[in-house]
Amino acid sequence: MDIEQLNTDFGIEGQLKFVRGHGGLPFIEIKNKSATALISIYAAQVLSYQPMAATDDLLFLSEQSCYEPGKAIRGGIPICWPWFGPDTQDVEGLSHGFVRNDFWTVVDVSAPSSFETKITLKFTSSNLSWPYDYALELEICIGSELGLELLTRNLGDQAFTITQAFHSYFKVGNIDQVQVLGLEGSEYLDKCDEDLQKYQSELLLIDAEVDRIYSGLENTLIIEDAALQRRIEIRSSSHKSTVVWNPWLIRSEEFEDLAADSYQSFLCLETGNIGSNDIELLPYSEYRFCSQFKVLAS
Repeated sequence: MDIEQLNTDFGIEGQLKFVRGHGGLPFIEIKNKSATALISIYAAQVLSYQPMAATDDLLFLSEQSCYEPGKAIRGGIPICWPWFGPDTQDVEGLSHGFVRNDFWTVVDVSAPSSFETKITLKFTSSNLSWPYDYALELEICIGSELGLELLTRNLGDQAFTITQAFHSYFKVGNIDQVQVLGLEGSEYLDKCDEDLQKYQSELLLIDAEVDRIYSGLENTLIIEDAALQRRIEIRSSSHKSTVVWNPWLIRSEEFEDLAADSYQSFLCLETGNIGSNDIELLPYSEYRFCSQFKVLAS
């Protein structure tokens, strides 16, 4: 991508610019009066978001991440689409879909005020030979909150089904001092225990590997981080699933793009529509999925 042309077409003086990032990938740097942020056009992935008043980034980004076409970037907020988990559609054999492993297109930027910046990225069926006619748009809003809105359009006369998620990696000070509020009273599948269905009766503390899929959650979720003395608030709409994941020590050692002790510094709390909560898009229909993330003092 031509960085100079992107800046000519979409740059906002003093607020948004395009740069060459790791591996030469095109990045978007945002700095307004509310926050700073870094977005990779490859994968349409928010890599960093830090409110001006905050001392730490909202997001975790692995120091060993790969930055090359065809590979996923470990950290930030990857977009999982049109499937979450293993490739069950026999398209590319890629975990969590193909849009996090390809370039998107910048279609619009705006600055409604000096406190807010919006970016819209698009991914279409011309990017890859999936057997459906579709368009995918992601609007990213950088302000006092981080907002994501993912719009899927079925442009053809054939229905298709998707699963999807914002695979959010949240930075924490020490995983041993983290608890998640808002999951109480819900059921989940325990991926660490043969997919057994279980019941969350109290606040979730992370003291071992965790990989759970919760269903039917509509309330606001809170990550309480005693080490960083903050709370992270997650609000979503049009979602039916929530995933909580931390690989802990043994699993962390299996990932080449993740330091073995990195599990202490992040928690994935992912909102989406996963498994039996899939979404069917009828011909010429659309589905909108939104999440907002906010940093609060503890």
